[in-house]
Amino acid sequence: MRPRYYRGVRRHRLIAFFLITFGLSWGIPGFALLLSIVTGAFEVSLGRLSPLSCLFFWGPALSAGSVVLFTQGRRGLVAYLHRLTEIRFAWRWWASVLIGVPLLKLLAFAIAQDTDQSWTLVTALPADVLLTATALSALEVPVSEFGWRGFALPLLQRHVNGLLASVFLGAVWSLWYVPWLLPGAVMTWSPAGDSIPSFVRFFAGSIALSITTTVLFNGGRGSVPLVILFQWLSNLPRAWELDTAISYIDTVIALTTAVVLIFVVRRRYLWHTGLVTDVTPGVPDPPGAS
Repeated sequence: MRPRYYRGVRRHRLIAFFLITFGLSWGIPGFALLLSIVTGAFEVSLGRLSPLSCLFFWGPALSAGSVVLFTQGRRGLVAYLHRLTEIRFAWRWWASVLIGVPLLKLLAFAIAQDTDQSWTLVTALPADVLLTATALSALEVPVSEFGWRGFALPLLQRHVNGLLASVFLGAVWSLWYVPWLLPGAVMTWSPAGDSIPSFVRFFAGSIALSITTTVLFNGGRGSVPLVILFQWLSNLPRAWELDTAISYIDTVIALTTAVVLIFVVRRRYLWHTGLVTDVTPGVPDPPGAS
C-alpha cells in the first residue's frame, strides 16, 4: 500500500511543486545564511552562479522533475524531459521573439533618451565580460522555466483559463523572486525609489510578462525552448547604466504588450481553447491526479 504522503503528492502535484520549489529556493539558502550569521564558522556566498545562487534559480526545475519522478516514475520523467527539449518550430512565434524582444528593448532605451535629457550613457561592462555575462545569464532565470512553464502552467490550465493561470503564476513567480530583490542580494536590477512602489511595479511587470509568456507557450504548441529564449532575451545584461527611467519604461512596455495580447489573441491562447495541458506526452497521469 502506498504511503499517505505519496497519495497526497499524486493528487496535489501543483501544491507539491510550489512547496518544494520554495523549500529549495528559499529554505536551503536561507538556512545556510542564517547558520553562517549565527555561528560565524563559515561564509555563505550568494554571488552570481555560486552554488546557492544556482540552487535558487534551478529550484523550480528540480522541483518539477522530482514531482514527475515521484508520481510517474522513470518513464514519466523521460517523457517530461523529452518534451522540455522538443523544439516545435512555429516560425512566426520564434520570429516574434527573436525580433520583437530586442526591438522593445531598443524602444525603451530610445524613449528614456528622448524623455529624460539628464541621463548619461556609461559603458558598464567591457565587450568580453558582457558576452560572458550574456552566456551565463542563460543558467539563471531561463532554467527556472522548466518548472514554471514546463510543469506548473499546463497543470494550471487544466483548471482555469490561460489568463487566470498567467496572473496566478506571475504572482507566485514574483513572490518567489522577492529574496533576490532585497538589500544585499544579488539581483539583475534594483528597485529604485520607495520600496513599496518599486515592489508593486515589479509585481505588475512580472504578471504582464507572465501573460506574454503564456501566449507564446500556447501559441508555440507548448514549446519550452521558445519560452526559455524569450526569458533569456528579456533578462540579458545591459552594456550601459542609466537612471531609473528605463526601468519604468520597461514595465510600461510590458504592461502595454500584455494588454494588447489580451484584447487581440485572448480567445485563441488565453481562454479555454488552444491551451497546452500535457506534461508527460504518451505517459498517463497517475490515478486521481489533479
